[in-house]
Amino acid sequence: MATIGIEIVDAAVTVVRDGVRLASSPGIALFDAAGVVIGEAAAATARLQPVLASDRFWSDLAQDSLAGPSDRARSHADLAHAHLTQLWRATAHEGDTAVFAVPGSMRLHQVGLLLGVTRAAGIPVVGVVDSAVAACAGLVARASVLHLDVQLHQTVLTELQGATVLRRRRVEIAPRAGLKVMFSAWAQLVSEAMVRRTRFDPLHQAASEQQLYQRLPGWIGELSGRDSLDVAIETEAGSFGATLRREQFTLAAEAWYAQVSELLRGAHRADESTTLVLSARAAMLPALGERLASLSGIELQSLPDTEAAASAAARADEIGPGDPPTLVTALARSHPLAGGDRRREGAASATHIIHEGRAYAIDDQPLVIGLGPGDGRRIALGGAGEGISHAHCTLVRRTDRAFIRDHSRHGTFLNGERVDGEIGLRPGDRLRVGTPGVVFELVTVG
Repeated sequence: MATIGIEIVDAAVTVVRDGVRLASSPGIALFDAAGVVIGEAAAATARLQPVLASDRFWSDLAQDSLAGPSDRARSHADLAHAHLTQLWRATAHEGDTAVFAVPGSMRLHQVGLLLGVTRAAGIPVVGVVDSAVAACAGLVARASVLHLDVQLHQTVLTELQGATVLRRRRVEIAPRAGLKVMFSAWAQLVSEAMVRRTRFDPLHQAASEQQLYQRLPGWIGELSGRDSLDVAIETEAGSFGATLRREQFTLAAEAWYAQVSELLRGAHRADESTTLVLSARAAMLPALGERLASLSGIELQSLPDTEAAASAAARADEIGPGDPPTLVTALARSHPLAGGDRRREGAASATHIIHEGRAYAIDDQPLVIGLGPGDGRRIALGGAGEGISHAHCTLVRRTDRAFIRDHSRHGTFLNGERVDGEIGLRPGDRLRVGTPGVVFELVTVG
């Protein structure tokens, strides 16, 4: 039995066990006469039948009806179910559990829908975590961290902060700066170069277009550290090639690189030292990392494509348990801060605690969490919750700061760490009482 990490991104779903990638399956489906083909098989023929392809079922996860021809997939949720079912059957063993890493662009109702999809697929989920938090919590980095991921349809920048606990603070999106439009521009660039040199246009026939799009990611990867690249397409009529310079690729993507740069400038203060962490998808883009690293105060790191899923699986005990699982947006950092940067975390304090969709204010009148009814302000938990005391813990505000004090024998856990005495509360914190536990979210309102 093992805990499998699964990162959900529209570009690909990555499955990791014990730090080893088991699958990286493209988020694309193809409707054919037999039903739905999904993942690698769909990507291998999508350019042959483009009107039958769907690649937005992860980015636009919903239950709205599709206009597609298949009775087996009536919505994006159905396609997501088919994708996960296929991957789980191919990679999991009996008794395995899963932790999901999801992007900051995934809304809470979509996370809930994802959990419904996993239940229908028979996948036992023990936790869900923000993928940027999971990927970066184990790094030696500054207190201020920006995680940049270029997905299939958009770029997502996640702002993280914390000296001892890394918390998600903000998520910004460049909705038109995705891999799909960039690769389309680069395919056009390669096509024009081949036409000039050989009069052969690989975009003229579906088969050569499919080959071009399948080879493009490898070509882009080869550009790292190189000034030029030889490319070729093989057909029955022979091999057709061209030579392109690295700068041609960067110029073709300039409109989207500019959007990404503007996204970063809006989140980064020039007078603050910040670690910019690039996902593997962002790091492979020609010259993008060098461009972003030139900004004042930026320290650049890049991640392997397994990092978010592997970290999620490795820290399953911190991320869960919960029934149902709730989205974790903060994890304890594994290492001291880089460069001796040990500044205190920001002064923001939580103002409310969320339980079953209701927000309870944390004010100067103590708020008790415990089993059953009682006197005073109280969140009364029903049932015979294992490990939950009658007066389990108390929340109170003093001098504009929210604090929690544990009174229980079995413990109160903040972001996976047991509360020792009293500790301050911040927005984004995750509180758990009992085993397997009742989970609360801390927020700031107003």
